[in-house]
Amino acid sequence: MFRRGEIGAARAALQSLRTGVTAFLEQIDRDLTYWVELPQGDGKNVALCAAPSDIGQVLGPQLFREGSSVIMTSATLSVNGSLEYFESRVGAAGTDGLMLDSPFDHARQMKISIAADIAEPETEAYARELPGWIMQCIDRSQGKALVLFTSAALMRSVAAALAHEVSGRGFTLMVQGIDGQRHQLLEEFKRDVHSVLFGLDSFWMGVDVPGEALEHVVITRLPFAFPNHPLIEARLESIASRGGNSFLEYTLPEAILKFKQGAGRLIRTREDRGIVTVLDSRILKKSYGRAFISSLPKCPVEILSSEGESEYIEPPEP
Repeated sequence: MFRRGEIGAARAALQSLRTGVTAFLEQIDRDLTYWVELPQGDGKNVALCAAPSDIGQVLGPQLFREGSSVIMTSATLSVNGSLEYFESRVGAAGTDGLMLDSPFDHARQMKISIAADIAEPETEAYARELPGWIMQCIDRSQGKALVLFTSAALMRSVAAALAHEVSGRGFTLMVQGIDGQRHQLLEEFKRDVHSVLFGLDSFWMGVDVPGEALEHVVITRLPFAFPNHPLIEARLESIASRGGNSFLEYTLPEAILKFKQGAGRLIRTREDRGIVTVLDSRILKKSYGRAFISSLPKCPVEILSSEGESEYIEPPEP
């Protein structure tokens, strides 16, 4: 037998659900992007989703009111030596930003190595050549490598191709989604100083492995987002509708910020040393490549060939 309070609570929950479904179906708020997420695997729940197309329009009036003080801090907020992109994204245009020097001596602690003659990622040759380049990187640092991917299918393919060779060198290979949960993989990676960890999106940021266990970060591809999510599509369409350049105004800055996050996994203390290797020749061949290189701390930049020959170049200024 139901109590009156339980019936009232059920009625309120149903009314809230009805209001939410009605709002989703009518889609009257033009500032929101609406989409449906279908269940993954054995899941049975369909999610009706809505989010602001431009979060700055929501955050700006709430956070950056006249007379208010807000502190936002991170090592990876700037693009091309400017905070303008981040400020526009969070609705903080016209506020005062401050960029401080890093406490680390990157010129002494790290270097950047770039594969000069690897095939470009959109070609079939890239998938064939990538395992060999990654194995070269693993040998160079004797394991101790975090290899960052943007494609789960490519990551699994490379892992299958290299599993025997990596184990034959005496290194442990761990692959996200195959060998355990994220936190388990990180703990094992820290414990086994000659291990190699293949990771996807969640390993590009928030990973803190100081010391000998991580001396090599390998970025397999410049992390341009695939414009297949409704929110990304909405933002690109909004820029195009006002005559802007969606690549320069959104796609490129977002990729640079994620690139900086990935490379930032390397140096976590003043004692750390290591290499950031980029296995995407577009960073040298395309006009936008300079923006990626200059986004990293100033340090030696090595251009590496598939034969192992190398030369150093002067890093561009931001």
